[in-house]
Amino acid sequence: MQKKLIQIGIKLIAALLGVLLLGAMPGLFNGMNLDLSGYVNRLLNTIQQLIHYKDLTFDSGEGSYQLFPVLFEYLTYSIMILFGALLIAFLAGLSFTILTLRLPAPLQKGIRRIAFLIESLPDVFILALVQISVIWIYKKTNVLIMDVASFERIYTMPILVLAILPTFLFYRIMIHIFEEEFEKTYVDLARTKGVNATRILFVHIFRNAILSIYFHSRSIVWFALSNLFIMEFIFNLNGLTRFIFEHPTPEIFTVSCVLLFVPIFVVLNSFQLIAERASKEEALI
Repeated sequence: MQKKLIQIGIKLIAALLGVLLLGAMPGLFNGMNLDLSGYVNRLLNTIQQLIHYKDLTFDSGEGSYQLFPVLFEYLTYSIMILFGALLIAFLAGLSFTILTLRLPAPLQKGIRRIAFLIESLPDVFILALVQISVIWIYKKTNVLIMDVASFERIYTMPILVLAILPTFLFYRIMIHIFEEEFEKTYVDLARTKGVNATRILFVHIFRNAILSIYFHSRSIVWFALSNLFIMEFIFNLNGLTRFIFEHPTPEIFTVSCVLLFVPIFVVLNSFQLIAERASKEEALI
């Protein structure tokens, strides 16, 4: 366990260093020419400003304001939408997988085709479709499901909208992994011992599949993060990714990316540790 935690710590430091180097990239170019000395100067300047992070400011309108603690409000909002959407997508994907596996084979085939078609739709198309639908419903019924033109912080609809495509991605991954697990000998052994199908599915197969689901689904987190950036613009949401775009300085980019990356890194690695522990315990049963 100690060795694992050391590895995680090294990965975290390497990732933060990568963010720092990336944040100084604008200094690498002087017009169309590479400028290594400019990059080093920008990097050193960024490090110096991050050390004195309490003095960082951002411009808004005609005024200049302290970056902290205002930045935490933007960060908290984006993190709540992102993690809320991923949690719903994971649970919905798992529910759809279990329901699909309990249906007759011909029906399973039809559902998978529909899921594949929805998954293939561009994320921008989904977000625009939702926005148009909200406006259309408001014009027809005078019921405003979500305010798509204000700058207020709303949660329910952004979380549900952001969860749409990750749900189908989780579904495709889970159904593939679950089917592979069904073909393994320990499932046949459990059946011969009289273990009921529900226990086999929820206890043995799920615990064996959870680690594979984690490794296959890490890209979904980054996919959802890119969609969050698009959604904050389309829905006028006052989140961190929009804030970074509207205040494109190396210092704000670096400190914002670090603050956004750390909770994602912690959640992903915590999930991995839990999944590894669950799989190990299942192997010992």
